[in-house]
Amino acid sequence: MRLVLDFIAGIFSGLRSDEPSYPKFKGKARGSSSSGARESTLVRTLIQFCGLVLAVVCCTLVILAASADSKGDGFPDKSIKSKVRPPAVLTDEILGVDPKAPPRAWRYIVIHHSGTTRGSAQSFDDSHRRERGWRSLGYHFVIGNGVDQGDGVVVAGPRWYDQEAGAHANAVEYNEHGIGICLVGNFEDQPPTPAQWSMIKKLVAKLAIKHNIPYYNIFGHNQIRKGGTTACPGKLFPLNELREGL
Repeated sequence: MRLVLDFIAGIFSGLRSDEPSYPKFKGKARGSSSSGARESTLVRTLIQFCGLVLAVVCCTLVILAASADSKGDGFPDKSIKSKVRPPAVLTDEILGVDPKAPPRAWRYIVIHHSGTTRGSAQSFDDSHRRERGWRSLGYHFVIGNGVDQGDGVVVAGPRWYDQEAGAHANAVEYNEHGIGICLVGNFEDQPPTPAQWSMIKKLVAKLAIKHNIPYYNIFGHNQIRKGGTTACPGKLFPLNELREGL
């Protein structure tokens, strides 16, 4: 880097000189004329111009080199933007219900995982309507994993707003009186993201306090499903830790 800067400084020093950089003959000049003077001026001008272009190119290379040093490989990490997200929050608006809806006696909270690596409240709603013939999303809440729905972002479905029974438990009692919460992900393969874990704790705590639901009435889907078994919400979901945190 130092050599490059010294080289550029030398070029600019040469450009400031009024004399050409090529050697002069000590003998008597022969054939001197106005055309010779013009040629000499033209050569000097061309040399100065080439020197200026070279200096600009060198400066550009120095700037690019410094930029590459500061960024590692010289290219921005496009994945950073996708990894950095605002913290998920749980607002009263998310938990809000239709003031005209009759209150429901919620007694349970049922935790699910989607069993997929991606998804959102909207995509699950579309699937439940189209493939299962339900009138809307079967869960009351969906917590995203950052792929199709923000990491740790909770979305309330129509059944929560209208205070209607869910369609998630495969058990009448737990559909009628159980709040269904689905986290996007397959927790047989990996645990919830830190943002999801933070949000499920906040959401369950608020719902449990508001509806007087005891910790022992918080279930994984695999604990209450009727008519068959399921791994939901997955062996890597820390249900006991969730209960103990209330």
